[in-house]
Amino acid sequence: MKGLITSACIFAALALVSCDGSSRLAKNIQGSWSGTPENFTDNSAVTATILETLDFSAPVASSAMGDKSGPIVIAGMLTVSTQVVADADYVEPLTLTATAKSSISGTWTVIDDDEIALALDINTLNVEVDPSDVVAEGNAMLGTNNVQIDSLKPSVSQSVSGAMKRALAMRYASIRHLDDVKVKGPLLKFEIGKMDCVFTRQGAQQ
Repeated sequence: MKGLITSACIFAALALVSCDGSSRLAKNIQGSWSGTPENFTDNSAVTATILETLDFSAPVASSAMGDKSGPIVIAGMLTVSTQVVADADYVEPLTLTATAKSSISGTWTVIDDDEIALALDINTLNVEVDPSDVVAEGNAMLGTNNVQIDSLKPSVSQSVSGAMKRALAMRYASIRHLDDVKVKGPLLKFEIGKMDCVFTRQGAQQ
């Protein structure tokens, strides 16, 4: 009997420690965190670099998870490049570079003292490309002129927006868990699959 009581006490103590660790992580994770530029592609003619910011908001009072779950928004700043044939008289493609903004929202939930589940709503994914930010980087010897390039900007912007939305939808659909999560001072470290990620806190801790 004494052994059973001792085992029960140990399990209770471990559960309490785990609970405290989960609550601590839920508190420390709140705030805005900025990553480092990462290259990715839509597996066609569009390549991009994305710089993401994770914004973990405080838990919602009505949440069934209490102080361990809240809203999250992932914002991205993208630099995108693609190639088009701008002049029928020249077969050499013209490289166009554009900047874009992306965002997606969802919820975060601490499920252990070093693990966070993410539920991102793909329906909230938005990608914006400003046609005025499309810049040509083609060969100066090409016969294209500014008028021709300007006429391409709206269609290129629409194409880039669609390509990035498809690529990001696949990217975010695969992100469901942050493993081995650690908050050390201004740094947030975690793993997604076998990929190590490091983010830096932005502004004062909430």
